[in-house]
Amino acid sequence: MTLNLITDEGGFSSQLSLQDRNRLRSIVRAVHLRHYPKHMLTNLEVDKLIDAWGPEVAGRIVKQAIDSGSID
Repeated sequence: MTLNLITDEGGFSSQLSLQDRNRLRSIVRAVHLRHYPKHMLTNLEVDKLIDAWGPEVAGRIVKQAIDSGSID
């Protein structure tokens, strides 16, 4: 699966389409950061983690979530 990239300045996550960025954010919050305090999980903090993982990992995360039916 390939993520829909848009041309923009910034890190990897800022280059994602809004739909893919929101998908990743919801997955990361629900699965990878579920034990963190909710008030500390801003979009910026979640995007930092997504940027650290890079496009290959992010693509696999979205693909697995779509294949399992947990997101559309």
